[in-house]
Amino acid sequence: MRKLVLLLCAFCAFAVAGGGAWAGEPTAGTLSVDRGKGVVMIDFRGSALGKLGTGTLRVTDQTPNDRYTALVVGRKLTQERLGPRTVVYRGQGLRFRMLGGGYRMVARGSGITLSAVGRGVFMLDGDPRFTGDDVGVYSSTPGVDCSVEPVSCTPLPTEPERYALEPPPETPSPRRAP
Repeated sequence: MRKLVLLLCAFCAFAVAGGGAWAGEPTAGTLSVDRGKGVVMIDFRGSALGKLGTGTLRVTDQTPNDRYTALVVGRKLTQERLGPRTVVYRGQGLRFRMLGGGYRMVARGSGITLSAVGRGVFMLDGDPRFTGDDVGVYSSTPGVDCSVEPVSCTPLPTEPERYALEPPPETPSPRRAP
């Protein structure tokens, strides 16, 4: 399953970047979350794959007239439409896919695993039940998958923190001494 997620994320990065992701500098930012507990919000244009062990997933399609739509499946799944563009999903074992388009997604609960590629912002707020409780890990470093390399990732903050989902800054090429 992890290999499939990595392959799909690589494909999404290629699609979002218009093919340029393989040729040079990345044109989109990445986000990886594993074992998240609390709230993960992402407001972006791009693609995301993930799952939610238990909780709610609120999805707003910010580009409703394009050809892309969010797909959410799971056990004991209920849907509540809050407006023409927003749906709240509740259940267990929710799996979601948002390819292309613009979305605002808010996952609340436990067992949050997410891989996203695109441009926008994200907010993280870990919810420990007691001091020292594991709230999960995240990384916005390109090429780091927290489900494979959790030691390379950072614990979710326990207070709401907002970050930019964007490509890393360009590093100047080293010059040769004359």
